[in-house]
Amino acid sequence: MFKILKKQELSPGIFHYDIEAPRVAKKARAGQFIVLRVNEEGERIPLTIADFDREAGTITLIFQVVGASTQLLASKNEGESILDFVGPLGQPSEISENMGTIVCIGGGIGVAPVYPIARAMHEAGNKVISILGAKTKDILIFEDKMRAISDEVLIATDDGSYGVKG
Repeated sequence: MFKILKKQELSPGIFHYDIEAPRVAKKARAGQFIVLRVNEEGERIPLTIADFDREAGTITLIFQVVGASTQLLASKNEGESILDFVGPLGQPSEISENMGTIVCIGGGIGVAPVYPIARAMHEAGNKVISILGAKTKDILIFEDKMRAISDEVLIATDDGSYGVKG
């Protein structure tokens, strides 16, 4: 069982979970994903690893409620557990030094999977420019995290409520 250590609703229907998964956190790399199953009857849900902390043994997931399985996941609270949590899966992103200037673009919930790639590029010594988008300022996610690892951050919102109008 994999315990939910933190649950936060970032905006209506979009959730941030920190999950206790030390073995997965130990091996996770930018661009990989996990597959989870909430309970015995639940279907398998693939989610990109939005962040990981090797020391704390945690994996961060960001997901949007779009159907019965993600609604069931969203109904779980801090302290409760997820039945199955498999990963890291998939080929990690190619990260190396001296790649020059890297532009990372994410819109809406898509900012979450871009973050670990941008962070790894930054840690490798590359210049990182991040372009973030959302429908409105209220649903823009990971701005502070992206600012911390980017040399420059550009923001666009569909309604023009923050940054430039997209």
